[in-house]
Amino acid sequence: MSELVFSSTVALEQALDGSDEAFHRYFHALYNCSPDSDNTINQHRQRLQAEYPEKAVQVGQYFVLWGEAAVKSLRSYYSELVANESLSDDFRGYANGRLQAIELRHLTSQGLSVPIDLSEGQLSKDDYLDFYTCVALSNGQVIVKDTE
Repeated sequence: MSELVFSSTVALEQALDGSDEAFHRYFHALYNCSPDSDNTINQHRQRLQAEYPEKAVQVGQYFVLWGEAAVKSLRSYYSELVANESLSDDFRGYANGRLQAIELRHLTSQGLSVPIDLSEGQLSKDDYLDFYTCVALSNGQVIVKDTE
């Protein structure tokens, strides 16, 4: 019997132990691709790492962005999703909502009496996704389907 569990981006980030496997799970949850892919997302993140070296924390052979670098990376990713006309209107609306939530979370963290930098995982955490996924799991609505 298989057991399904849910991990938020924050939980995946907290589980980073320097292994490639843990980072790949985390990165895929954020950007829906591999950190090893030669694509615009990874190229942009590498430019941000060079531009904000103090906002890039090394994790094994990879890195996690914080603060302004993190929000710029996520802003770029979600803006591309919103502009992608091949995606459904519902998904583009979801991506736009995520973009607005990320911007608000960043502005709020920077507007504190002592500003704090949030990581990519903290900025992209989707409370609704966390809640509804956990409800669906507990209701038995998410199942493992054999493809054999």
